[in-house]
Amino acid sequence: MALFKYEAVSAKCRCLRGKLLGGEDYRKLLSCPEVSDVAAYLYENTAYREFFGASDLKKINRSKLEYYIRKSLLCDYLKIFKFTCGSQRHFVNLLMAKYELEYILKVWREYVWRNTENNPVQKEDGDYLLGEGILEIQAIYKDKPNIDFEALKNLATAEQFMKAIKNSDFFYIFEKHTGEDISRSYTTIETAVYDEYYKILYDGAHVFEKGTREKIQNSVSTRADLINLCRIFRQKFNFSASPAEITGLLLPIRNRLKESDIEALVKCGEKESFLAYCEANLYYSKKQSFYGYDSMSEYMNSFMYNYYKSANLSASGFENVVCYFQLKEFEIMNLFYLTEGIRYSMPPDYIRKNIYAQITG
Repeated sequence: MALFKYEAVSAKCRCLRGKLLGGEDYRKLLSCPEVSDVAAYLYENTAYREFFGASDLKKINRSKLEYYIRKSLLCDYLKIFKFTCGSQRHFVNLLMAKYELEYILKVWREYVWRNTENNPVQKEDGDYLLGEGILEIQAIYKDKPNIDFEALKNLATAEQFMKAIKNSDFFYIFEKHTGEDISRSYTTIETAVYDEYYKILYDGAHVFEKGTREKIQNSVSTRADLINLCRIFRQKFNFSASPAEITGLLLPIRNRLKESDIEALVKCGEKESFLAYCEANLYYSKKQSFYGYDSMSEYMNSFMYNYYKSANLSASGFENVVCYFQLKEFEIMNLFYLTEGIRYSMPPDYIRKNIYAQITG
């Protein structure tokens, strides 16, 4: 029975994966001179066509294009949602909760910027996420939203923000970490929210049988390991934080990054010795060398992209759902970066270097 338990949802994921952009798509997108040309290519040649509606692609701006791209992800979640029930549906809800968090954090960030001296909000005309584009969150919760969208559109006080999100499952995190000095609170809140989210997702995999649970938890804890490596590197070499300060900022989830590794890394005096330790002692170096990356976060993204890209989707486990949506996230990240690069006239080779995909030509 276990073999066929997730066959329907796995088959749907394989179908959706077949619609992801390929190397030839990225090659052609890199040659687009304007944002409107990116939109036209996506509309004429890819599965994104169904999300554009009646938009005038010749006048589309980056903000609106990014809204449609992100909308495709939320619509994919709803497609998968229909193929699930019970514990499967509960876990899909946990995956989808990330976008509720992203929305809340973006609203909070805008509020902080508007209320911090000498830090005005820089926003494109027609910011669809903070305006009419909240459809993507409403699509998840439909008639029973967990947050007051109308209130979040026009915040005047921090108290209004807290009241608007009081029914969110993550309200307690904001309540715990918000303080009077909002200009310093945002980074703390963002880190705390996502740390809590990864723990919830890791624990949420317990609804599955052992094989599926272990695969899902391995993917979550692998990312946690790499996030911790990024934090150690950044805190040590960008902020000269002490070992005690650094360890207090780490996610408690562990995979192959051991406590002994953490103890050694927080004591490294130079970047070169840090990378040398990683290369010589960590499991991750056996899969992908640490050398050749401009930052630890770039290494993390490259590693995780390859991790999900190499996953075996011929199997029928629920981990296929997690794998697909992670690959979709990379595609969205790629398109956002590509669109931004074209808007600011970055050289195609530079844009290409920062895209996580196997581009042809």
